[in-house]
Formats: sequence, C-alpha cells, structure tokens
Amino acid sequence: MAEVAVLRPPRQLVLFRVGETHYGLDIESVDEILPILPVTAAPGAPGGVLGFADVRKHVVPVFDLHWKFGVPVPESNPEARFILVESAEGPVALLVDAVEEVVTVSREDFQPVAAPGKTSELAYLNGVLRRGDRLTLWVDHRRLVPETGLAAA
Repeated sequence: MAEVAVLRPPRQLVLFRVGETHYGLDIESVDEILPILPVTAAPGAPGGVLGFADVRKHVVPVFDLHWKFGVPVPESNPEARFILVESAEGPVALLVDAVEEVVTVSREDFQPVAAPGKTSELAYLNGVLRRGDRLTLWVDHRRLVPETGLAAA
C-alpha cells in the first residue's frame, strides 16, 4: 500500500457509492457536487475517461469510477452525481452512483489495510472506515484518477 494519509481528528469525509460499495473522500479534496451534466465524448480517450463536461464555462474531463472499480453503470440512475476534485492536471469530475452524506470521523474509526496480491492496483486506498456493520473505503482522489493527458485549459 502507498503511503498512508495522516489522519488528524476530527476529519470530514464525503461518502458516496459506486455499485454496492461505499467510498469516502476527504471533504477538503471535494470542490463541488454536481448533478449529471451533458458529456461530450472524447474518441480515443484513455480508459475510464467518458469525455468532457462544461462546468460553468470551464471544460472538465469526466472520469467514470465504474470503469475504475469494474462495476456496471446503471442504465437510469436519478441519484448519480459528479464529484468535482482537483487532480495534478486540473479539475476532474468523478461519476458516482450517489453521494450519501458528509460525516465526521476520528482516528479510531479507521483501520489501515494491506490487500493481498498486487497492492499497486489498490494504491488509491488510504484505509477502511467502519460505521456500524458497514465498511467504507477511504480513497485518495490524487491516486484514484490516472493522469489522462486530457487537461483542458
């Protein structure tokens, strides 16, 4: 596993869902949560890049987390959202199935994990948050979105 993020209590996470799995992003990394906007396809784009969306007169690449996590995209999903984050190349919209809530968590709520097998595939994972009987994967958006070369000016 890559370097584990420093957990300074309390920490707020934006919880979202892709497929049946729950994920969390640091609230500080989330610029905005948007309804689904029209996407212009980008033929020949790298895997996971759906195309571009116009976010208040700024062209932003759209990255599909279904592709990243290997889950099917629902045909119709009124809860789907874009989570706007900043990548090394500029803003990126992440397509997710639902944004659920913002929670405040402490160090005791998290557990670092070392996945079996090829850990480079899980380099985006900071740890796991236990909330009741549900586990939420705490992810780092900087390691989640690959460098695409599609940054828009």
